Amino acid sequence: MRVFCTLARSDGPIERPRAYLIRTATNLWIDQARRAARMNAVELSTGGGINEVADDTPVDGGAAVDTLFQTLHPQERAAIVMKEALDMSLSEISDALQTSVGAVKSALSRARGRLEARRPGAAFRAPPRELVMRFMRALSERDIEAIRAMCAETVEADLVGGATLSGFRDVSRVFRFAHLVMPRLGLGSNPWWDVTDYEGEAVVVGYRTLDGVEGLNEVHRIDVNGDQIVRIRIYCFCPETLAVVAEALGRPALPRPHRSPGWTDLVRGLLGVRPRWRRGQNQRPH
Repeated sequence: MRVFCTLARSDGPIERPRAYLIRTATNLWIDQARRAARMNAVELSTGGGINEVADDTPVDGGAAVDTLFQTLHPQERAAIVMKEALDMSLSEISDALQTSVGAVKSALSRARGRLEARRPGAAFRAPPRELVMRFMRALSERDIEAIRAMCAETVEADLVGGATLSGFRDVSRVFRFAHLVMPRLGLGSNPWWDVTDYEGEAVVVGYRTLDGVEGLNEVHRIDVNGDQIVRIRIYCFCPETLAVVAEALGRPALPRPHRSPGWTDLVRGLLGVRPRWRRGQNQRPH
C-alpha cells in the first residue's frame, strides 16, 4: 500500500521495483518496532508489564521477529532475512541494498555473531544529540563533505510519503538543494535549521519564511549505527505531520504539498499561477 501511494505521487518510474519493495518493507518494519519499544517503555515507567507481542501481530514467529529487532541493526537484519529466509544470493542482496558484496558479507557476519551472542546486540536508541547538532551545522553551512563523513556508505534518505534515495551520491542531492529559494513554487526564503527534542528524540527542524510568515518547513530524523548515520527521514511533504510538530513547538507550520514539484508546477509557478495547496493560506499557514 505504501508503494502504491508513492507511485501515485511520484514524478518518475521506480528503477528497481524488487529492491524498492524490500527497502520499503524493511523501513516500515523498523518504524513498527520503534513504536512497540516506546509503548513498552511507557508501560514499564508506569509499573505495567511488557507486551511482547502487539495485539495485531501474529503469534507464530513473534519471538524470532523480536530477536531480530532487539539484536540486529537494520542493514544486518535485512541481509540475514534475505539470505536465510529468502535464499537470495550475495549479489542479489547487494543490489537490493544498493551496496557492495563485501559490505553484505560483513553485515551477515556481524548479524550471525550477534545472534550467536558472540557480539553485543544492537538496540533502538535515539541518536546522540551531539551527532544531530553536527549534522544540523553541516547542513546549515552547506558542508557536504562534513555530512559525507558522518554517513555510512549505504545511507538512505527517506522523503517520507515520497521517494527513497540510497547511497550518498544520490542522498547528497537533498542536501545540495536544501538552501534553494523559489517562493513561487512554495520554497520560502531565509532557510535556517535548529535542533530540538521531540518526544525524547533530538531532531533537526528547518524553518523558512513564506508569504511574510516564518514557520516550520521540514523535520529531519536520524538513525545511527554506531557513530554513523544510516538513515535520514525527511518530513517535508507531510503537512499533517508538520502541523502536529509545529503545534508542540509553539510555532506555525508553513503550508506544504504532499509531493515534490514537477515541471508542470515549475511552468505554472513562472506564469504566476498559485498552487492549490497555497490558495487561501497566504496569511496564516497551518
